Amino acid sequence: MKSILKLNAAMLFLALTVFTACSDDDDDNTPVKLTASEVKDLNSESTKNFTLFSFANGAVVANTDSVSSKWDIGFRGTTLVLNGGVSGPGQAQGQIVSGIFDELKEAPADGYTADSQAAKAIVGSGTSGWYTYTGTTSVPNHAILPNAGKVIVLKTADGKYVKVEIISYYKGNPSTTTTTFADLATRPLSRYFTFRYIYQPDGTRNFESTVK
Repeated sequence: MKSILKLNAAMLFLALTVFTACSDDDDDNTPVKLTASEVKDLNSESTKNFTLFSFANGAVVANTDSVSSKWDIGFRGTTLVLNGGVSGPGQAQGQIVSGIFDELKEAPADGYTADSQAAKAIVGSGTSGWYTYTGTTSVPNHAILPNAGKVIVLKTADGKYVKVEIISYYKGNPSTTTTTFADLATRPLSRYFTFRYIYQPDGTRNFESTVK
């Protein structure tokens, strides 16, 4: 009788162990919803050095690491560089796609380019770029306004995918329709980026969820 009880106890322990292991495996493969992170007032005032940023860490990278793969994108005024091609030792490439940030569920499979001597991967001004310069023909005059419906999609320095929406080029993300903004004397400082992004750490092109 004791032998039977011991055998039953051993079988129960084995079953619980297998169940727990399976449960742990299931938990490890549970999709986690990706949510956007926002960066406010990233300073790109320098006329010499780019302000370098890592999407994996969600932080500015010291310019002393500019020849490393620790950063993905650099900001200097309206110019954006990627850590690849002629701009860095990483694998970063990018493109601008037309669409709504929240509705872009997957990164394009192709169409990416690296920075070259001829052109940067991320176009600046114009209808196909990330911003419009108003000049003197529109109100407000001489303003840098992010183009609506444009999403920057990147491969990072280590080949992961991220989508980026630039929200503002001015400190404090001010309304650009006010008289305060229209007046150059009272307009907030420029070269301060506010943007949001979703970084996919698992290497897939999916921007909705990741496996934890």
